[in-house]
Amino acid sequence: METLAKGSAQLNTALFIDFDNIYINLAEQDKQAADKFATNPDRWLAWLERQLPMNYRGGSFTNRRILIRRCYLNPNSFSEYRPHFIRSAFEVIDCPPLTARGKTSTDIHMVMDMLDALGHDTYFHEFIILSGDADFTPVLLNLRKHARYSAVLSVGYASPAYRASCDQLIKQSAFMENALGINYEEEEEGVADIKEINKSTEKLLKRIADRLFDAASLPTGLPGNDLPEIYKEFPEFKQGNHWLGFYSLRRLTQEVVNRRQDLVMIEDEDSWRVTRKIFANWLYSGDEKSKAVETATSPQDVRQDIAVWIKNLVEASPSPILLGTLAQSTIQKFSDQGLNSNWLGAESFKGLLKQLDLGNLQISSDAPGYLYDPARHALPAQGQVEEVAIEKPVEDLFAVQYPKLAPLAQKIHQLTDMPYLVPDYYAMMLREITREVNERGYRMTQTSRTVRDRCIERGAPIARSHVNFALTGLYYAGYRLGSHKPETAQKLGEAMVENTFNLCRAAQFELNEKDQELVKEWLLSKIGEEQAE
Repeated sequence: METLAKGSAQLNTALFIDFDNIYINLAEQDKQAADKFATNPDRWLAWLERQLPMNYRGGSFTNRRILIRRCYLNPNSFSEYRPHFIRSAFEVIDCPPLTARGKTSTDIHMVMDMLDALGHDTYFHEFIILSGDADFTPVLLNLRKHARYSAVLSVGYASPAYRASCDQLIKQSAFMENALGINYEEEEEGVADIKEINKSTEKLLKRIADRLFDAASLPTGLPGNDLPEIYKEFPEFKQGNHWLGFYSLRRLTQEVVNRRQDLVMIEDEDSWRVTRKIFANWLYSGDEKSKAVETATSPQDVRQDIAVWIKNLVEASPSPILLGTLAQSTIQKFSDQGLNSNWLGAESFKGLLKQLDLGNLQISSDAPGYLYDPARHALPAQGQVEEVAIEKPVEDLFAVQYPKLAPLAQKIHQLTDMPYLVPDYYAMMLREITREVNERGYRMTQTSRTVRDRCIERGAPIARSHVNFALTGLYYAGYRLGSHKPETAQKLGEAMVENTFNLCRAAQFELNEKDQELVKEWLLSKIGEEQAE
């Protein structure tokens, strides 16, 4: 029976909830989210069961069933929420305070129950833990030793070791918006429903759509922060025209994309981009082709995954793919699996292609160089070309622009996951956080999305995860957004510096006086330099 369960298509799951930890951290960021978590567990339970990804390496699961549901709470503080969880078929374990400081026995109860579940007659493939308490790191490592999968939700900051110990980190923004249903409507200044678009604007939108289609030859599409420069090619865009009256780059881009059936706008948790629909159909749809690429553990595994990815891409493309374009996309896609400008020892992208099993695909030497399927694609007639140069990863730009700051910033990023952004981008992000909170107050989901979009409008590659990291860091530094009238970017920057010092101490990386001055330069030096809109 146990062997059958291990190979079954159903993902058997055990869910353990540290109620106090999740509720308190949610309430400090968004009271509405905390209330929905505590009073409507059916909603987010259904999201976990039906929508949380389950494409674990080595598994082929088609559905998840949460068989154990246990909620651990302090009855002295949260007894009013107990009935809601009982009604949703949870086992509620009361964990009252045991010390004068209010320490409960939740951690030890959860650990003991998880260890018991390892030996249960039912084989549990997956353990979901709702808690940001890094004390659970050892039990996560133990689950991995027993070949079990783990998914963790941490509201607020989670240590790098805690994140690395689980197989899947549930993003806080995804949980709040999709599982809890916290979606604040856009309230952009001056926005009105545009029911009619005049003929000249309609023609302009179609021209822009054609331009975006040509520019979106990169398989992974055009990131939103690349679009402002493309739009500025059109003389109709002027300072202060509020994105042709749509009042945001994202709203305008959606209207542009609607003008061509072969374009699509893709938005994920971090950012958004425009790509050709033919690429999006398999790059972002979650179908079997996209599931074929998994986290690899050796160079040979990486080569196999790259080969699958490239063959699928060429199959989806109606025309030959430029080698330069394909090279940039490949290194971007597989950089987290060790692919870099050495190309897994092949020294060049073309050399790597020759090592891969690409079936009937061929490499042309015609300028500017293509990968194509001779049975489907016709090559343009052009001359011979030399090897295409590969663009450096974006991270290298930090070292070029700020050689004095980059080594320390890179080390802090590696030890704490602090975003590796240049000082200009940190300053922009902090100014936009200040602006948003002063104008509309602080609500984490709304603030992080709006700040991300405003930074993208100014051409900065700032992801929503970067903004969330900053917002969480401000909170852990003791800074409460919205409680200062008015907020200033300088105050936020100083709190970010303090949080950075704290993160480094927690990572056992002691900053000397010189390092501390460099951190201040990194986060504070550009705050007073307003960039042109």
